[in-house]
Amino acid sequence: MRESSVNWAQMPASQYPFLMDKVPTNRKWKKERIYQDRKTGNFYHKDGLHGEIEAYDRRGKHIGVLTAEGDKHPIKGAVSRRRIPV
Repeated sequence: MRESSVNWAQMPASQYPFLMDKVPTNRKWKKERIYQDRKTGNFYHKDGLHGEIEAYDRRGKHIGVLTAEGDKHPIKGAVSRRRIPV
């Protein structure tokens, strides 16, 4: 994982390197825009408190946490009961 000196929590999700090639949807989760990867169908949204990216499969099931650059978070993993409506 790369160390970042940027405070991602204060940056808009549209400027996150990982989300730049994702398609913004009309949906929001906790006031944050949900993005979709058209190749995999996975959904992503910014965690506004921590500046991370929450990742969900195409059915809305939580699959993990990513850094703003798209690397897998070294500590946090999937939360089995977390879902978003899709």
